Amino acid sequence: MEQAPIVFAQISDFLEYLGPDFATLIANTPFLANTDLNPSFPFCCSRHYADLIKNAKEPAALLREVLPTKEEYQDVPGFVDDPVGDLPAGKSECVIQKYDKRALIVTTATCGVRCRFCFRRNYPFQSVPNVDVHVGSWLDTHSDVWEVILSGGDPLTLSPAKFQSLVEAISDHPSVTTLRIHSRLPVMRPDLVQEHFEFLRDLPARFDCVLVSHVDHPDELDEESLNIFGLLRYSGWTLLNQSVLLKDVNDNAETLTKLSRKLFEQGVLPYYLHQLDHAKGVAHYEVSDTRALELMDEIRTKLPGYQVPKLVREIAGEKSKTPVL
Repeated sequence: MEQAPIVFAQISDFLEYLGPDFATLIANTPFLANTDLNPSFPFCCSRHYADLIKNAKEPAALLREVLPTKEEYQDVPGFVDDPVGDLPAGKSECVIQKYDKRALIVTTATCGVRCRFCFRRNYPFQSVPNVDVHVGSWLDTHSDVWEVILSGGDPLTLSPAKFQSLVEAISDHPSVTTLRIHSRLPVMRPDLVQEHFEFLRDLPARFDCVLVSHVDHPDELDEESLNIFGLLRYSGWTLLNQSVLLKDVNDNAETLTKLSRKLFEQGVLPYYLHQLDHAKGVAHYEVSDTRALELMDEIRTKLPGYQVPKLVREIAGEKSKTPVL
């Protein structure tokens, strides 16, 4: 039998890989049943994540994150193409600067998955073939920047050579003391993280290194994520996680509690629980502030304070994340 691809680009192939039991689950689950087989925001999901779905205690929740539905075509007031103000904060083709003396690099448009609730789903990604040169030149004239954040897309989808060249360009600027990477790959494409590991292992000798993972549900964590986080932590990385509060994915206290505990067991500190960014096409994932605050009150009674993430939202034009109170 021919082996399934590492990444599914066609929904039909993804559903065939999951098998008939999941076809029944999708048909019988109201928030999945209206599947869109030809979405305008392209579908992409890794085989690894498909395997997580197969083994999940709550497979419908994980499917909800990656399976397109026709709800994405709802035109809801207040849901816009650039909900967090990336475009006005753009300083060059690949540099965004919203926060004082820190810079975010849009390294690539490639991800290990297309999360259906992505806040950059409508972002006009442009190919920057020499991102290392571009970033190095920008930093040459911004010697006050002390933290560089690698985002995207997912920076760890870059080839090892391109990723190393980008980091070397940043390393040439002594003002940059902290390197932060935002990545979903520990739970989406652990194989790609492993390709970078020898280089990642040595980076804490040059920078204060922070990995911010994006994990929304405890069923996304497995032995492979445990191994990756363990290796990075042993090498001197600070490991944080940010999640998005999503209707029909993690909008209950039991799931959020399990997520925080499992993250901590894998050496990752829960950091942010984000209210949904209002990108066009994602309104069906929204959880009200009232419900979000109720959930926070409940998980505080179940977790020690250091395992309770901060409930925040990003507001375009603000100079920091805004706590939801």
